[in-house]
Amino acid sequence: MSRRKETGVDWENSGKPGKALWRVLESAPLKGLRAAWRKTTGRDPLSGDNRAYDFAQGRHRASRIQIVNHLIQVNGYTTYLEIGVRRTGAMFENITVASRTGVDPDPNAEADHVMTSDAFFADNTQRFDIVFIDGNHTGDQVKKDIENSLEALSPNGVIVLHDMNPPSMFHARETFEVDGRFPSWNGSSWKGFAWARAHRSDLTMAVVDTDWGVGIIHRGAQDTIDLDVPRYEDLAADRKTVLNLITVRAFLDRYATPIAE
Repeated sequence: MSRRKETGVDWENSGKPGKALWRVLESAPLKGLRAAWRKTTGRDPLSGDNRAYDFAQGRHRASRIQIVNHLIQVNGYTTYLEIGVRRTGAMFENITVASRTGVDPDPNAEADHVMTSDAFFADNTQRFDIVFIDGNHTGDQVKKDIENSLEALSPNGVIVLHDMNPPSMFHARETFEVDGRFPSWNGSSWKGFAWARAHRSDLTMAVVDTDWGVGIIHRGAQDTIDLDVPRYEDLAADRKTVLNLITVRAFLDRYATPIAE
């Protein structure tokens, strides 16, 4: 991928999230239109594919939970680490695996380890078959979480990440809060993924086009992209290349058999 000339304001770092846009996106009429569109097409215009598919664990609507459980089922994984638990019932308790470990600095998240992911990895000696990253939504932190997770990953393990495909600069803003409210938000997490796409030829990477973008990383090989300092304009111009964006069907075809070392 060629480096595009940078123009305009990098909105996610500007501190100007756009009041008019978020009020429209979060309005009841637009949410109603999105719901109608999902029902008709099976696709949310912002978050991606919402159709039902035959995963290894049964037929379910596509989501990060079903992608994680599919990988566990196909690969026979037994150990799972979740970074950014928030609430144990939101995802953690819906993962079907023998051993689950949760990390979150918020005591209200009810995680096993009430600390930052950096602090957890500093003392961790355990290997995990699958790591789910959904913690601090900044590119720099996601980059560190990817690198630390790779060190803690079992030989044929996989990393799964959430919020990798923000549909607009508004969704990719650095801060969650806007005027005292918390509209839909993906943060700049995708930048950490893009960094690995640009610098790690020893990895296999893709983002599944569902649930705001579900990233997949494991040891393998890839052609790196030319993107030293990723900006949202680069993502918007060619997100298929930046993310190696794939469909849910392509994911199911690609991961129908166990990941080879």
